[in-house]
Amino acid sequence: MKIFNKKAIYILPLAAAMSLTACIDEESPTQQASTDQVASSSTSLSMLVSGLKSKMISYCNYYSDVTSWYASQDWGYGCYMLTKETMLDGFPTTGSTWNYQTYYESATRLTSYTAPVYFFYYNLADLANKIMKSTEGATSETMLNYRGIAHTYRALAYMDLALMFEFWPTGNSDLDTKAKDIMGLTVPIVTESTTAEEAKNNPRANFPTMYRFIYSDLSKAKELLAGYERTEKNDVNIDVVNGLLARFWLTVATRFQRYPNDLPKQLEAEGANDGYADLGITSAADCYKKAEDCAKAVINAGYTPMTKEQWHDVKSGFNTANQAWVWDMRITSTEQYSYYWNSIMGNVASEPTWALPAYGGEYRCISAGLYSYIQDGDWRKTSWIALEDAGSKTVPEKYQTQLKDETAASKAANTNFSRLPAYANLKFRPGSGSLDDEQTGMLVDIPLMRVEEMYFIVIECEYYLNGKIAGMGKLDNFMNKYRFDEGKRYTAWNTDSYIIELMSQKYIELWGEGIMYNDYKRLGLPILRDYEGSNYVEPYNKLNHEAFGCAQWLNFYIPEVARTYNSALSGKMNPDPTLTGI
Repeated sequence: MKIFNKKAIYILPLAAAMSLTACIDEESPTQQASTDQVASSSTSLSMLVSGLKSKMISYCNYYSDVTSWYASQDWGYGCYMLTKETMLDGFPTTGSTWNYQTYYESATRLTSYTAPVYFFYYNLADLANKIMKSTEGATSETMLNYRGIAHTYRALAYMDLALMFEFWPTGNSDLDTKAKDIMGLTVPIVTESTTAEEAKNNPRANFPTMYRFIYSDLSKAKELLAGYERTEKNDVNIDVVNGLLARFWLTVATRFQRYPNDLPKQLEAEGANDGYADLGITSAADCYKKAEDCAKAVINAGYTPMTKEQWHDVKSGFNTANQAWVWDMRITSTEQYSYYWNSIMGNVASEPTWALPAYGGEYRCISAGLYSYIQDGDWRKTSWIALEDAGSKTVPEKYQTQLKDETAASKAANTNFSRLPAYANLKFRPGSGSLDDEQTGMLVDIPLMRVEEMYFIVIECEYYLNGKIAGMGKLDNFMNKYRFDEGKRYTAWNTDSYIIELMSQKYIELWGEGIMYNDYKRLGLPILRDYEGSNYVEPYNKLNHEAFGCAQWLNFYIPEVARTYNSALSGKMNPDPTLTGI
């Protein structure tokens, strides 16, 4: 078993750095090599389209040495789902020795490791650009479907890039003053028409332009994928597009609701001669209505929330697609991953003896504060170990687990329930329920979008469109119909701050799935880790953000190396979001 201590490697050797630079140059986001060859071969084009799915689970996209600590920052989309989850306040670890997301979780050295995420998204968009370039002018149904798929992935890439790397106001006056000249700027847009020369001086797009660009991609995808039937849920279809549109419109709505002075800027950009679609809105309410309609379109497509039995299944729980999943990623062979610690399952799953929690004794938990929002009667509650059950030598009946009562044999095999600390999760199960075989346990489906998220989008939109009572009614209906045992009733606890109550229930639902970062940033939610009874350990318990605005560490730093390839970034970089004095 190979484990590489992160503390053993801090600086890339010169040779490796030179190799890294060459790799970035070769993999530049504007590279359009081989599109002519691809266009001439339908087989090659099909492989390129399949490559979008492969890219999502790819590793060593930026750092070439799979055995180094750096590789733990570079294993595809799932890596950044996990990274963003650690930046919030509901996903603590019980230690810091084996935490490969330690810098993001502690908000330290935040200018040092953003290159992998930045270039991953651009390389994903570049694959989409190649497909669009290769299918330009195509008329066959298959080719048009390929274009629709490419537009979908490119929209995903820029939706994430724009939200992560745009500097949103933090409430830290000194930092916000430093950012005054780059407020409202997202990231450079690279399309299939962008030349290498243009990319060398490609400014960050302002948010009105970025929103119109993303909306153009999603609108085209929706048109091109109408009637397209996918074979597996790791393919995209119109339901995925509607789900992304629901996320998009919710972000736009929130912006105009929280920052009304941004709305005129968007309206002024309508009709710009840039080839992008107009949003066609005049108010935040228009955006909330569009978000609600798109989310309802997904719900009405036949998806239904996970059942209690599916959620708690010891062999397939959150590792196998079901009727609730709208979109997923899939690891189907051992060649598709490097080491188990470079994976969501290897980092988060508590039960398998081969995963990082059991190996290093450091577990991913729900925070005590978030756990307190789970009411008795909510059957999701046993997805995490209650404080009073931690260390129990016998397995309490309420938990569904393959772990065993404590005996000499179970302790020797590391299959004893008593090793689980308070609040450790039982949500994510290894593939096929394999506790002792890594190669089987790592073969899993990973959710990218579930219909439950769409329900929560509808609830939030109802709150902003029709008031608190309407929103509370929608939340009550969802919780009592889908998440409470028969005879039990959900009643909102935090009625003074309904949005906190709603986001807490959404976080409980989507815990560990990489979704909630978007909500924390767009809503400016507080991030609270230091309180009586907190299970955040040092140094992670030092992070608290109570002021109105985005927690500063949620504003990703554009990597310095990006300026090497794009001179327009000089003087337009985000300020360092690293916390000092903690």
